Amino acid sequence: MNARIHFAKILASAALALAFASAGPASAVDVTFDVQPQLLNLGETATATLTFHGVRSAPGIEFPQIPGLQITGTGQQMQFGTGGSRVSLTYNLFPQKPGTHTIGPYELDFNGEKIQIPAVSLEVRAPAGNANAATQEMIFARVTLPENPPTIHQVFDIVLGLYFLPGMELARDINLLGGFPESGFVISSFEELQMVREEVGGQFYNLRRFRARARALTAGSFTLQPTLRVGVVDPNQRQQRRDPFGFFDPFGGPAATPVNVAVPPTALTIRPIPEDGRPADFGGAVGQFEFAVDVRPRELKVGEPLTVSLRLQGTGNIASALPPSYRDTESYKTYEARQVGDTPDAAADGGAKSFEQVVIPRAESLQELPALQFSFYDPAAAQYRTVSAGPFPLVVHPSENGANSLMLQIPGGTSGGGNSLVLGSDIIYLKSAPARWRNGAGLSANPPLLLGLHAAAPLALAGLFFATRRRNRLATDIALARRQKAPRSARANLHKAEAALRESAAPAAVFAPLAAAAADYFGHRLNLPPGAVEAPLILAKLRAAQTDEAALAKWQEFFALSDQIRYASAADLPREALAAWIATLTSLLRKAERIRL
Repeated sequence: MNARIHFAKILASAALALAFASAGPASAVDVTFDVQPQLLNLGETATATLTFHGVRSAPGIEFPQIPGLQITGTGQQMQFGTGGSRVSLTYNLFPQKPGTHTIGPYELDFNGEKIQIPAVSLEVRAPAGNANAATQEMIFARVTLPENPPTIHQVFDIVLGLYFLPGMELARDINLLGGFPESGFVISSFEELQMVREEVGGQFYNLRRFRARARALTAGSFTLQPTLRVGVVDPNQRQQRRDPFGFFDPFGGPAATPVNVAVPPTALTIRPIPEDGRPADFGGAVGQFEFAVDVRPRELKVGEPLTVSLRLQGTGNIASALPPSYRDTESYKTYEARQVGDTPDAAADGGAKSFEQVVIPRAESLQELPALQFSFYDPAAAQYRTVSAGPFPLVVHPSENGANSLMLQIPGGTSGGGNSLVLGSDIIYLKSAPARWRNGAGLSANPPLLLGLHAAAPLALAGLFFATRRRNRLATDIALARRQKAPRSARANLHKAEAALRESAAPAAVFAPLAAAAADYFGHRLNLPPGAVEAPLILAKLRAAQTDEAALAKWQEFFALSDQIRYASAADLPREALAAWIATLTSLLRKAERIRL
């Protein structure tokens, strides 16, 4: 209790000095106290940090005497920036006997305000006996996975932990030597977290942790067994380095011996997305999402475009999630929604995506755009959720040209009468009457030619009519135009794969155009935006179209092998196997042409 009062007096005098030294108001200053590590073996030291926030200077403060614990000040550090200023005082804590040593709690009187500093306890363990010490590992590694098995497409953390005795010194760089599935996963780079201390088997260990974000592309059971290559530093041995004059440098840095540390095999189960309760509009989004829609302008004329802004944000597989969009009706014409802004990374655990879609009213009777619904699977709640936006009221006025004048109209739509002007690249202009008419005396002298011209005219007009109608339909019906483009784009990529096979026969060089052939084909065939073509969606469409099981199995095998080559190391495939895959994909695409997706 006397120690607590003594420290409170010291902090009170420090607060008086800080009141004059601080640049900001007193309410902006607080004090924090931290000790790391809080688990020690006897003979080790800890570091205490007393930080004053919102000040530019701080006086030296001496801690009261605590039996069995020596506290020595080591200096102070000042930091200034846009986030404010702070001064940190550091101390070395050296325990002289095992047990629990408690520092604090303390009360700081700062400008009349009582600031509480909580107590911090040090756990000091006595040295283990020889029999117990002989059974303890000096260094080992573990992998930590989520407690609940993640669902396919759910983003989850993989944490690699490297445990080593406090007396050991490790090199800074740690290398990962594989051990993760070569296909079926998207895994980000590992980032190192703050080092902590953990008790294992009655012994304290320093713990270096490395975390990566992962997302499974397929369901099933997998085994993780990574290996870490670590440099163990021996301070008693110096690297034999020569100085510029050719002599050995006796002050060279400590040598590091590379050691491979294997992680025990760890089972990882990826759950499939449940079938029960799946909404009809579910597109494979897994996570927690918000969906917003904005429509502008709300008042317009028939034939004028409006813009629908679609925004999807949240946590989960945001990179592959797609918001809903409007489809053609008798009241309005729609165009394909296009993504605007950045595209999240495939392994991102959250973010936002924005799309824009153009909608053109066909009739003044259109009073609103209906509501849009977005469905996703929430793995935390283990259930499907649906969010909606709309409906959006509209005021559509008639075209100002009138019923007997030219009016903007989409081909195939109904008109209120009068002539029509095609909205697109083909614009038909009415021409004025000629100044005078010529007689046909020149042609009457050649009756056969005249009859032939009369017979050819209807055929030419019919051909022109059908060609113009087809061209107008392709210009306005984006889905139809992309459907007809699908086989051509697939054949072009298949030719590239054959050329790559003749030149290098490298699996990566051959499978890159093969994967592009499948992605381009189904992207055009299903009228999907770039980046939305994923194996689960394609397999679901093929399965719904009653594709035979043998073809489905081949498609699954192809997508798995493509993922392996794209996200992991390339498979060692001979030239014959690569040629067989080119032929297999060609056959699968031909079968897909004969089914209705």
